[in-house]
Amino acid sequence: MNCHDATFLLSQQRERELTRLERLRVRIHAVVCPACARFGEHVDALGEAARNYARSGDEPSNESRGAAE
Repeated sequence: MNCHDATFLLSQQRERELTRLERLRVRIHAVVCPACARFGEHVDALGEAARNYARSGDEPSNESRGAAE
């Protein structure tokens, strides 16, 4: 597996459950490729941040956006 395939599958796992073989291939690749392992961690963190933001229901105020009305 190359880095392109690994990062694609790491991104896909946010949308669907990977097959057992896909998960195994990604894990093996991540052991030998620290960059892809780090990418997987970042994808997870971004997904969690997006979920938290969506749950908060907070929208930035005009002041924080710098809007002058």
